[in-house]
Amino acid sequence: MDWVFPGLLAVITAILLFIFRHSINIYGGSGIISRILGFVQNLPGFYIAALAAIATFGRTDIDNMIPKPTPTIVEVRAGEKNEIPLTRRRFLCMMFAFLTAESVVVILASIAALSIAGDYAGKASESFKLFSGGAFVLYVFFFYQMLIATFWGLFYLGDRIHQVD
Repeated sequence: MDWVFPGLLAVITAILLFIFRHSINIYGGSGIISRILGFVQNLPGFYIAALAAIATFGRTDIDNMIPKPTPTIVEVRAGEKNEIPLTRRRFLCMMFAFLTAESVVVILASIAALSIAGDYAGKASESFKLFSGGAFVLYVFFFYQMLIATFWGLFYLGDRIHQVD
């Protein structure tokens, strides 16, 4: 979910980018990055609201461990590693905290890309075009990762959290 599916989508995007490289508007005013920015810039508020709701949710069953195979995290304290199984609440809090941070990074990357692209419009060297194409594929990888994790979180909140252990 975190690496494979976003990676596959990014590879497909890279192939399409190469095939249609002369007709795709990536960095322009109505280009792909500008449109992604328009979509993503509202997400941090929603993610923070979801995080706050989950953190203060009054149902006690949300504090049960996730059924097997229970995901775990490794916590290091004073040099000692502890493997901690996740409750539904902790899993969802971690997911929406991650999504909040990732959406802010995608927003800042969008602003940076659009700002830099304006300086090189029409006069970019071939090496810069290659670099910017690679940077765009990395950018869409993180966008796809955020999108997939969002759908996963929505599925979990809408269905899995209500199922019995």
